[in-house]
Amino acid sequence: MAYEVTIGIPLYKSKDYIRQTMLSALNQSCEQLEILVVDDCGNDGSLAIVEDLQEHHPRGKDIHILHNDGNKGVGPSRNRLIEEAQGRYLYFLDSDDVIEPNTIELLLTTIKKHHAEVVYASYEKVDQVNNAEPSLLFQYTKQVFRHEYELATYAFRNYGKFQTSVCNCLIDLTFLRESKLRFIDAMFWEDMAFTYELVTRVRRAVLLPDVTYHYLCRPYSLSNYQDREQLNHEEILKNVSTIDYLKWQCVKLREKPYIPYMCYNLEMNSFYIVCHVLKHAHQIVPAISNSELHQYMHFPLPLKRVLSFRRKFWGNFCLWFIAHLPTALFIPIIKFIGRKKGVL
Repeated sequence: MAYEVTIGIPLYKSKDYIRQTMLSALNQSCEQLEILVVDDCGNDGSLAIVEDLQEHHPRGKDIHILHNDGNKGVGPSRNRLIEEAQGRYLYFLDSDDVIEPNTIELLLTTIKKHHAEVVYASYEKVDQVNNAEPSLLFQYTKQVFRHEYELATYAFRNYGKFQTSVCNCLIDLTFLRESKLRFIDAMFWEDMAFTYELVTRVRRAVLLPDVTYHYLCRPYSLSNYQDREQLNHEEILKNVSTIDYLKWQCVKLREKPYIPYMCYNLEMNSFYIVCHVLKHAHQIVPAISNSELHQYMHFPLPLKRVLSFRRKFWGNFCLWFIAHLPTALFIPIIKFIGRKKGVL
C-alpha cells in the first residue's frame, strides 16, 4: 500500500522498552502508516518482541524489519531508514521512547497545510537516571518559517531552546533525499550534526507547542552520560570529532547570515568540552595533554571574517582570541572563565 508516513526506529538493546515504543507507534490515529525497524544486532531479545507484534498485532502487516549485517550504530541505521522508507514523510522514533496517539496525524496535517519541509513538535524529557521531578518540558511557541535562512537563524540564535534531537519532527522524504543529507557515523552527537545541517537547508518549517513525544533518559543509554570512575580518551575524541565536523561546515557556510550564531554555539560547545576534561582529568585514560585541549578550541573562521560580524561579535571575538592564545596562557584563562561560569 502507499504510505503517507514512515515511523523509523533504530533498534539496539531495548528489550525492556521496545514493546511500549512499538505500541505507541501502532496506536497512532493516522492510518496510512509504515513502521520501519532497523535491527542493529543488539541480540538481547528486542527483535523477538518486534516480530511478535508483527505477527499478532492488527497492524502487524505495516511493521517492516531491516537487518544490519552487524552492529553499525544509530547513524548508519537511520541512513537506512532514509533510503528504504516507503512513506512520503519520515518520523524518527527512538526505541525506548513513546509518542502520543495523535502525534503523526497532527504533524502530517500541519506539514501539508503549510507546504513545509519539516515540522517540529514539543516534547517531555523523563529523567530516570536522577529521578528528576517534575519532568522537563521543551515547548515551542507556534511559529511558521517561510523563507530561506529563517529557521537556521532562529535555531542558532535560540540554541538552548531548539531541540538538537532528530526525534519528534516530521520530514518531507523527497526533500531529505534530494538534499543528500545523511547522518555522520559517530558514537555521540550524530543528532546534533544532522540537526545543524538540516536547518541550514530548510526553507519552510513549523514549530508546534503540542507535547507529542516523551523522551526517556534511562540508565546506560548512549544519549546519557553516567558517573564513572574512568573515562576513555577515545570517547572524548569522538565528541570532539563531531564538533570539528560542524566547524568545517562553518567554513562552507561562512557567508550565510546565521553564521555568527552557529560559530558561537560550536565554540561554546568546545569550551564546555575543555572544561569537562579539566574537571575530570584524573579520570581520563590515557591523559589528554594541554596542547591537545588547546586544539579542541580551534576557531573555524579567520579574524577578518569575525571582524565583519554584525551579530554575536564580542562573543565570537573573545572566543577567537582565547583560541589563539599560547597554550601556557590558554589553560589558566579557560580555568578562570570556567570557574566564573560554575563549570569548574
